[in-house]
Amino acid sequence: MGTPKPVRLARTLLAAALAIAPAAALAVAATGCGPAATGLGGGIRRGGAADPAAHQAAITAGDAAFAARVDRAQLELAISKYEEAIKLKDDDWVTYGKLARAYYALADGWLFFEKDKDPQRFLDTYAKGYEAAQRGMAALSPEVEQRLTAGVDLKDAVTLLDKQAIDLLYWHATNLGRWANAQDVTVVLTYKERIYNIMEMVLRFDPNYFYGAADRYFGAYFSIAPSFAGGDLDRSWKHFQASLKIEPNYAATLILIAEFLAPKRQDEAQFDEMVARVLAMPDDIIPEMAAETIAEKKKAEQLKQRKAAGEFPF
Repeated sequence: MGTPKPVRLARTLLAAALAIAPAAALAVAATGCGPAATGLGGGIRRGGAADPAAHQAAITAGDAAFAARVDRAQLELAISKYEEAIKLKDDDWVTYGKLARAYYALADGWLFFEKDKDPQRFLDTYAKGYEAAQRGMAALSPEVEQRLTAGVDLKDAVTLLDKQAIDLLYWHATNLGRWANAQDVTVVLTYKERIYNIMEMVLRFDPNYFYGAADRYFGAYFSIAPSFAGGDLDRSWKHFQASLKIEPNYAATLILIAEFLAPKRQDEAQFDEMVARVLAMPDDIIPEMAAETIAEKKKAEQLKQRKAAGEFPF
């Protein structure tokens, strides 16, 4: 017996953060933690690096490896180097942002295609990403750290932050959205408001950020949510168009349109067009995003297979 339609809709609600990427108490217990009120694992140790030269060397090596992340071994090396850097300087909030993005890249670009074999590592990697970003926010702002320590929810604590925190905000929300959406509906609903509010901050700070990231999120959000929960296909398309205007060749935007908006609109032609455009893209259509484009092309192939299997009944 299949999953009831309302549950399927709710489970995908946070794919918008997307995304994307499986109850609740059991799943959270399995990961070892959820996004707790503090999520800090102890207070931030502020001050100079224990070894400034080693700290800078770790960052430099991490940046070089991340730039070569089309090779999985280089991405994993980048993660280890960024982890090394923050051990040497716990209040290095910039590197926490880099680490959060690197965890996301590993989960979304590699572990996503292996999640049936090792679902726990898939989940844990996203969790490490949102935790790194949250710790980075606390490292950036002692006031945010104080709020979190006092039990204030992150969605309220982050209102103290400004545009310089945009990397931390975005990669926290994106990792958290994927982690939640991969689990139970109750996990999704628990963090929906936090992610939505953070993405509104990202949109306000910089609509162009990360190839139109906030509009891409809201495009997916309004296409996935049922109408009684704010779903609106016209608003979805407007946000997707805004994101594509910023960067028409960002493959993930096209994949989200194909997976979520086109089926809701019963627009088979749009589905086929989006998938075909991604599959036809050179891997380096956005040179610095080749690794991500390759991953989205794999997802496009999966979408073709899902359609052929009847999952998208146009």
